[in-house]
Amino acid sequence: MFKPWSIIQWILMGMGVFALIFLPSFSENDVIRTWMDILMIAILATSWNFIGGLTGYPSFAPAAFFGLGAYVTAIMMNAGFNFFVTLVFGASFGGMVALLLGIPILRLRGHYFAIATFGVAEFFREIADNLRITGGGDGINLPQIIGGPDYFTRFFYFSMLGVAVMAFLAQYFVTRHRLGYGLVAIRENEDAAAMTGINTTKYKIIAFVLSSIFPAMGGGVYAYRAAFLEPFDVFDILFSIKAIVMSMLGGAGTVMGPLVGSFIMEYLADFLWSEFTEFHSVLLGLIIVLIVLFLPRGLMALFQELRLKGWRSLGSILHSNIQRFRV
Repeated sequence: MFKPWSIIQWILMGMGVFALIFLPSFSENDVIRTWMDILMIAILATSWNFIGGLTGYPSFAPAAFFGLGAYVTAIMMNAGFNFFVTLVFGASFGGMVALLLGIPILRLRGHYFAIATFGVAEFFREIADNLRITGGGDGINLPQIIGGPDYFTRFFYFSMLGVAVMAFLAQYFVTRHRLGYGLVAIRENEDAAAMTGINTTKYKIIAFVLSSIFPAMGGGVYAYRAAFLEPFDVFDILFSIKAIVMSMLGGAGTVMGPLVGSFIMEYLADFLWSEFTEFHSVLLGLIIVLIVLFLPRGLMALFQELRLKGWRSLGSILHSNIQRFRV
């Protein structure tokens, strides 16, 4: 079960946040943009963790909520609303859609639920592709931010950082609340959880709504930054796949796992792209397969196990993980 963080852990986290706040003071715009992308993926991965990691329901819906938030921001800013107001409306709209969708589709389990959420993203993409208010297949323009390249980069970096911090804090406090324990109980055995008095339907819907709010806000920041949206860009299923992969690599169901996974994979992908342009996809895929084979529960689970058993047990842990795949 989740324990409240110690003072040292909070100090370390505070130092990490301060480092991110002061990063633009001593970094070039290219580095800041890289971190902006890391924060965006971390928002998606952390949000997916509510329904996928803690509750055990494999959702492909992050792309749907990301796209909805992006289009809410685009439509409202064209109507003259303030950017930050559109983020609040986007989050509320995403949460409302998740609530209405969650009631029917959260009755499904396993692969059936995954297929249903995959269809949700495709459904909204088709709607955006055919509505006049969204610009249809031609896309929609947004008002451009006024300012130079430095101001542009830093404005969106801090906007993305603010959403990421909110997503992280929400996840931390959920995991230390009765709600978090209930979600983990559902993941381990939903029928048994219901027998102990947990309202499983209510808990799952709350988790699904939480998994929609922050991707919608991230989509709003992405939309204003891009200044132009097309349905195929913002409802891209790759957003969902990245959220799942990053969360599982770092450790699905843990608080730090999605952040760690996002940081490592984004920097690794960037390094492979710069050093091995022709084979970077092959190498990245190979590394992901090896991590899944040797670390099926993610890096944070390995770290926690090593903290209990000691670093000398690293070989035996990796050996026992690979043994699971013997036939």
